[in-house]
Parts: sequence; structure tokens; C-alpha cells
Amino acid sequence: MKLPEGVILLDSLGDIYPDNSSPILVCASHCGDNGTFARKLKKCGVKAVFLNNAGIGKNQAGISGLPFYDSEGILACAVDHFSAEIGVAADTWESGIISYTNSLAEEAGIRVGDSVQNAVVKILPVIHQLTSIQHTTVVESSNVNKNHQKLFQIEIVGKIITVADSITFLAEDNKGDILVCGSHGGVSAGHYAMKHQLKAVFFNDAGIGKNNAGIKCLDSLSEAGILACTVDCMSAEIFNGQDMLENGIITVCNQLAKSKNIKEKITVKEAIELI
Repeated sequence: MKLPEGVILLDSLGDIYPDNSSPILVCASHCGDNGTFARKLKKCGVKAVFLNNAGIGKNQAGISGLPFYDSEGILACAVDHFSAEIGVAADTWESGIISYTNSLAEEAGIRVGDSVQNAVVKILPVIHQLTSIQHTTVVESSNVNKNHQKLFQIEIVGKIITVADSITFLAEDNKGDILVCGSHGGVSAGHYAMKHQLKAVFFNDAGIGKNNAGIKCLDSLSEAGILACTVDCMSAEIFNGQDMLENGIITVCNQLAKSKNIKEKITVKEAIELI
């Protein structure tokens, strides 16, 4: 199916431009959020977004963004991580199958089991009406971490560690950092790791998913001289860097990590001690 007018494909939410003019976003990022991305997409004029459920994971973190998109008046769906590769928007468009919806998506007639393409067809005729929907969903205060930090640094065994909810939050002065982040380990996240020439990075495995997409960047990062590991999505929440640091259990290591004796089933903190 040809991509309809008004639909944009993005591998990462971090790639959206402030002057975006496409109301429908098919994106291969995870659907985890604390309101940060929902507010960003609203400012960018997005009315509907399709994301990856990232294996659901601990505390259903992979779909935690759905109520936040509701509260910003954005229709949102999460596709099954075995139907489409996380980090690859083209595959989300071609093969994605809806696994979860927010209330705006339900009201628009989108159902679990719909393909992304069929879901887009359903909403295209009425997408302009989304701007006038007065949605009243209230996000419970228990779901909102008011003290949430997007990025901070901490010293562990004499090493300065950068902790971020998303690798897309890094800046130029993070070049060469050791990073623990709440991003998936897909190809799009790997591009950010290379861009910042990180020394080492720990990702969430996002349930690994179709074609091992949740860990796909690890080998290419090893070739680029970057030590990289993923942690079990059931051990730590995706889009929660602090939980990754405190509770993450290693699932996959690249060759550079293995050369430092980092192994599966050890903790992120134990792995950091070996770098």
C-alpha cells in the first residue's frame, strides 16, 4: 500500500521536527512514556501515532504512554513487537499489527488485530476532526512521576555514568560517555550511540521481538568500538533509565562486552564494574 498523504514514517521519536506537518505518525519507537513524548508530539501537530509495544515488559512500561497520549488528545496504538521490528518504521507500516489502543483509537474504530495500514485507512477521513475533540481523560497522579529526571550522572566504582530515559536526550557534551538508558537496542538507537561515540551503552531488550530487532544494533556497535548490552525488559522498565541502572539484568552482550567478562544474567552495576 502506498503511503497516504499526511502520514510520515520515523524510525525514532527523537527524529521528529518541530515544523512537522504530517498529522499521522507511524513510528518504530517504543510506546513507553511519562508524558514527555506526548507533549512533544502535540507541539509538533501530531494527531495520531503508531508505536511498538516493546514486549510490554515490567509494569507494562512498553505501553505506558497510551494514557498520556489520550490526555494530549492524540490517538495512539501500539503494535505487537513480533509483528514489526522495533526501530524500523517501514516494517511497522508494512507489517505492524495493533496489540493495544488508547481510548481515542477505540472511539475511532481501531481494534486489536487491525493492521497499521487498515487502521490508518479508518482514521484518514476523520483525522481533521481530532483537533476539535475535547477529550477528558485524566491521568491518575500515581502514574505520574513528578520528580522524573530525563538525564543525570552518577559515580559508580570511580566511573561517571550517564543515566537517561532515552538515548535521544543526549547532547554534544555526552560524547564518549558510559550510558545506561531506557531506549531499546534496535538499529535506530544504535545510530544515536554512534553519533555520540559512546564508550559503552546499556539498552532495554524490548522483548527482543521480530528478527531480534530489540538487540539488533549490538554487533554493529562492537564493530564501531562501542561496548553494548541489553537488559531483560521484565527486569527493568523501558524508558526508565534509573530502573535500568538499579534493577537491569543483562540478556545479551556484544563482543566488546564479552571481552570484559560481562555475561548474561549479571546486573548492570556488576557489568559497569567490569568496564
